[in-house]
Amino acid sequence: MSSKALLLGTDWTAVRTLGTAGVAVAAASFLVVLPWEPIRTAWRYHVWAGLVAVGLGLAARAGRRRGGLLAGCGAAFLATCWIFVVPPLAALVRGDAFGDGGYAVPRPSAVGLSPRAELLTGLRVGPVVALAVALTAGSAAYALGAALRRRSERSRDA
Repeated sequence: MSSKALLLGTDWTAVRTLGTAGVAVAAASFLVVLPWEPIRTAWRYHVWAGLVAVGLGLAARAGRRRGGLLAGCGAAFLATCWIFVVPPLAALVRGDAFGDGGYAVPRPSAVGLSPRAELLTGLRVGPVVALAVALTAGSAAYALGAALRRRSERSRDA
Protein backbone atom coordinates (compact mmCIF):
# COMPACT_ATOMS: atom_id res chain seq x y z
CA MET A 1 0.00 0.00 0.00
CA SER A 2 1.41 3.38 -0.96
CA SER A 3 1.81 6.21 1.49
CA LYS A 4 -0.72 8.29 -0.47
CA ALA A 5 -3.36 5.57 -0.08
CA LEU A 6 -2.49 5.24 3.60
CA LEU A 7 -2.93 8.96 4.25
CA LEU A 8 -5.78 9.82 1.88
CA GLY A 9 -7.61 6.52 1.46
CA THR A 10 -8.52 4.49 -1.57
CA ASP A 11 -12.17 5.30 -2.21
CA TRP A 12 -15.03 7.48 -0.92
CA THR A 13 -14.65 6.22 2.64
CA ALA A 14 -12.61 9.27 3.64
CA VAL A 15 -15.35 11.63 2.47
CA ARG A 16 -18.00 9.54 4.22
CA THR A 17 -15.94 9.51 7.42
CA LEU A 18 -15.56 13.28 7.52
CA GLY A 19 -19.20 13.76 6.50
CA THR A 20 -20.37 11.52 9.32
CA ALA A 21 -18.16 13.43 11.76
CA GLY A 22 -19.74 16.66 10.53
CA VAL A 23 -23.23 15.27 11.07
CA ALA A 24 -22.29 14.10 14.59
CA VAL A 25 -20.90 17.55 15.41
CA ALA A 26 -24.06 19.21 14.06
CA ALA A 27 -26.27 16.89 16.12
CA ALA A 28 -24.23 17.55 19.27
CA SER A 29 -24.40 21.29 18.57
CA PHE A 30 -28.16 21.04 18.28
CA LEU A 31 -28.30 19.27 21.66
CA VAL A 32 -26.19 22.01 23.28
CA VAL A 33 -28.32 24.79 21.84
CA LEU A 34 -31.56 23.24 23.10
CA PRO A 35 -32.88 24.90 26.25
CA TRP A 36 -33.51 21.48 27.82
CA GLU A 37 -31.93 21.54 31.26
CA PRO A 38 -30.63 17.91 31.59
CA ILE A 39 -28.49 18.28 28.46
CA ARG A 40 -27.08 21.60 29.60
CA THR A 41 -26.14 20.32 33.06
CA ALA A 42 -26.23 16.63 33.99
CA TRP A 43 -25.89 15.02 30.55
CA ARG A 44 -23.27 17.35 29.10
CA TYR A 45 -20.40 14.97 29.84
CA HIS A 46 -22.30 12.13 28.18
CA VAL A 47 -22.76 14.23 25.03
CA TRP A 48 -19.07 15.17 25.01
CA ALA A 49 -17.86 11.62 25.69
CA GLY A 50 -20.27 10.25 23.08
CA LEU A 51 -19.01 12.71 20.50
CA VAL A 52 -15.37 11.82 21.13
CA ALA A 53 -16.30 8.12 21.02
CA VAL A 54 -17.99 8.68 17.65
CA GLY A 55 -14.84 10.44 16.39
CA LEU A 56 -12.62 7.58 17.53
CA GLY A 57 -15.06 5.02 16.13
CA LEU A 58 -14.94 6.82 12.78
CA ALA A 59 -11.14 6.69 12.91
CA ALA A 60 -11.33 2.91 13.47
CA ARG A 61 -13.85 2.60 10.64
CA ALA A 62 -11.51 4.53 8.36
CA GLY A 63 -8.75 2.04 9.19
CA ARG A 64 -11.03 -0.92 8.59
CA ARG A 65 -12.36 0.39 5.26
CA ARG A 66 -9.10 1.94 3.96
CA GLY A 67 -10.46 5.42 4.46
CA GLY A 68 -7.15 7.14 5.13
CA LEU A 69 -5.32 8.17 8.25
CA LEU A 70 -6.05 11.87 7.69
CA ALA A 71 -9.80 11.26 7.61
CA GLY A 72 -9.66 9.16 10.77
CA CYS A 73 -7.54 11.65 12.68
CA GLY A 74 -9.62 14.49 11.24
CA ALA A 75 -12.80 13.00 12.67
CA ALA A 76 -11.17 12.64 16.10
CA PHE A 77 -9.81 16.20 15.88
CA LEU A 78 -13.17 17.68 14.92
CA ALA A 79 -15.02 15.89 17.71
CA THR A 80 -12.49 16.89 20.36
CA CYS A 81 -12.14 20.50 19.23
CA TRP A 82 -15.93 20.86 19.32
CA ILE A 83 -15.92 20.39 23.10
CA PHE A 84 -13.84 23.50 23.69
CA VAL A 85 -15.49 25.81 21.15
CA VAL A 86 -19.21 25.14 20.64
CA PRO A 87 -20.59 25.02 24.22
CA PRO A 88 -19.09 28.39 25.23
CA LEU A 89 -20.13 29.84 21.87
CA ALA A 90 -23.70 28.66 22.47
CA ALA A 91 -23.61 30.13 25.99
CA LEU A 92 -22.31 33.43 24.63
CA VAL A 93 -25.03 33.56 21.96
CA ARG A 94 -27.73 32.70 24.52
CA GLY A 95 -26.45 35.47 26.80
CA ASP A 96 -25.68 33.18 29.73
CA ALA A 97 -23.58 34.52 32.56
CA PHE A 98 -21.12 32.61 34.70
CA GLY A 99 -23.51 32.37 37.66
CA ASP A 100 -26.39 30.89 35.60
CA GLY A 101 -27.27 27.31 36.42
CA GLY A 102 -27.49 26.25 32.79
CA TYR A 103 -24.05 27.49 31.81
CA ALA A 104 -21.80 24.49 31.64
CA VAL A 105 -18.75 24.15 29.45
CA PRO A 106 -15.55 22.15 29.80
CA ARG A 107 -13.12 23.98 32.00
CA PRO A 108 -9.63 24.12 30.47
CA SER A 109 -8.44 25.70 33.70
CA ALA A 110 -9.32 25.11 37.32
CA VAL A 111 -11.16 28.43 37.59
CA GLY A 112 -14.56 29.30 36.17
CA LEU A 113 -14.61 31.90 33.43
CA SER A 114 -17.31 33.89 31.68
CA PRO A 115 -18.63 32.48 28.39
CA ARG A 116 -16.56 34.96 26.35
CA ALA A 117 -13.36 34.18 28.24
CA GLU A 118 -14.15 30.46 28.05
CA LEU A 119 -14.58 30.75 24.27
CA LEU A 120 -11.31 32.62 23.83
CA THR A 121 -9.51 30.08 26.00
CA GLY A 122 -11.16 27.25 24.08
CA LEU A 123 -10.06 28.70 20.75
CA ARG A 124 -6.51 28.87 22.08
CA VAL A 125 -6.34 25.55 23.95
CA GLY A 126 -8.91 23.41 22.11
CA PRO A 127 -7.00 22.83 18.87
CA VAL A 128 -3.86 21.86 20.78
CA VAL A 129 -5.71 19.30 22.90
CA ALA A 130 -7.64 18.08 19.85
CA LEU A 131 -4.41 17.62 17.91
CA ALA A 132 -2.93 15.59 20.76
CA VAL A 133 -6.05 13.39 20.96
CA ALA A 134 -6.16 12.99 17.18
CA LEU A 135 -2.50 12.03 16.92
CA THR A 136 -2.55 9.57 19.82
CA ALA A 137 -6.02 8.09 20.21
CA GLY A 138 -7.11 8.72 16.60
CA SER A 139 -4.01 7.04 15.20
CA ALA A 140 -4.40 4.14 17.63
CA ALA A 141 -8.05 3.69 16.62
CA TYR A 142 -7.07 3.80 12.94
CA ALA A 143 -4.36 1.19 13.56
CA LEU A 144 -6.86 -1.00 15.41
CA GLY A 145 -9.27 -0.81 12.49
CA ALA A 146 -6.51 -1.64 10.02
CA ALA A 147 -5.40 -4.60 12.18
CA LEU A 148 -8.98 -5.92 12.28
CA ARG A 149 -9.17 -5.63 8.48
CA ARG A 150 -5.91 -7.55 8.04
CA ARG A 151 -7.05 -10.21 10.49
CA SER A 152 -10.34 -10.73 8.69
CA GLU A 153 -8.54 -10.88 5.31
CA ARG A 154 -6.13 -13.54 6.64
CA SER A 155 -8.94 -15.66 8.08
CA ARG A 156 -10.86 -15.39 4.80
CA ASP A 157 -7.80 -16.52 2.80
CA ALA A 158 -7.06 -19.47 5.10
